[in-house]
Amino acid sequence: MAALILTFISAFVLAGFSWLLLGSRFSLSAEDSNNDMANLMAYFAAFVPIAFVIVFFGIGG
Repeated sequence: MAALILTFISAFVLAGFSWLLLGSRFSLSAEDSNNDMANLMAYFAAFVPIAFVIVFFGIGG
């Protein structure tokens, strides 16, 4: 359970940094505030597998 929580926290932090660096690259919503949140969630979804691998090999290895 701790690995799952650590994976989600790591993915969210990485997504936040990516969103701050790259900004809202995707046009997912018409409103600006909804588009920012949708881009953050898209970055989060992209970083979940990467964070899982980092946590899995970090804890397991």
